[in-house]
Amino acid sequence: MWLWFSKLGSPKWFYELSGKWLPWLIAVMSLLLIIGIVWALLFVPPDYQQGNTIRIMYIHVPFASISLAFFPLMAVAGTITLVWRMKLADMVAKTAAPLGAWFTALALISGSIWGSDIWGTWWIWDGRLTSMLLQFFLLIGVISLRSALEDTEAASKACAVLSIVGCINVFVIKFSVDWWNTLHQPAGSFSLADDAPNPPEVWVPLVVMILAIYCFFAVSLILATRNEILVRERRAQWVEDLACNS
Repeated sequence: MWLWFSKLGSPKWFYELSGKWLPWLIAVMSLLLIIGIVWALLFVPPDYQQGNTIRIMYIHVPFASISLAFFPLMAVAGTITLVWRMKLADMVAKTAAPLGAWFTALALISGSIWGSDIWGTWWIWDGRLTSMLLQFFLLIGVISLRSALEDTEAASKACAVLSIVGCINVFVIKFSVDWWNTLHQPAGSFSLADDAPNPPEVWVPLVVMILAIYCFFAVSLILATRNEILVRERRAQWVEDLACNS
C-alpha cells in the first residue's frame, strides 16, 4: 500500500499512468454525455409545474454536485503536501482551484437561469445560493493567494491551509436547505421511494448526466495536472526525452 502511495506521488509515474487512463475516460465521458443529453432533451416528459424549464436541471444539478467536491479534494491534496511534501499533491491542488471556480460559476449561472423562470428573479440571497457564491470567492481567493506569493513552498502551504478551512463552507452549502427557510428545493427531492416527487424517468437521466460531468471533471483535472507536471518538471531528463521523442 505504502509503495503504491509513494509511486502515486511521482509526477513521472502519474504522467505515464494517466496517459493510459485518458482515452478510456474520454470514451466513457462522451458516451454518457450523448446518452444523458439526448435522454434529457428528447425523452424526459415536461414537468407538470415547470414545463420544459425542468431540462435546465440536467445541467445545473451535475455542475452544482461536482462543485462541492473541489474543496475536499484540495484539502486532501493540501494535507498530503503539508505532511508528506509530495509535489504531485500540490500540482493537483493548484490545478483543481481554477477548475472549481469554473464549475461553481457554471452552477451559479445555470441556477440563475432556472430561477429566473421558476422564482421570477435571477438572484435572491438564499442560504444555498449565498454559500455557493462564497465558495466561488474562496476559490478565487486560493488562486489569487498562490499567484501573489512568489515562494512556491510558502504558496502551497498557505493554499493548503485555506483549502482545509474552505471545507467548512461545503457543509454549509450541503445543509443550507435544512438550516434556513429557502426557495431552493429540499434535499429529498430525488429519492428511490415510491412516494418520491420525481419518477425514475426524470431522475435516471439526471444520474447519467451527473456521472458524465464527473468524468468530464476527471478528464479536465488529469489534463491540467499533466500540463502542470510538464511545466514544473521541464528540466527533468524524462521530460526532455519525452520532448525529443515527440
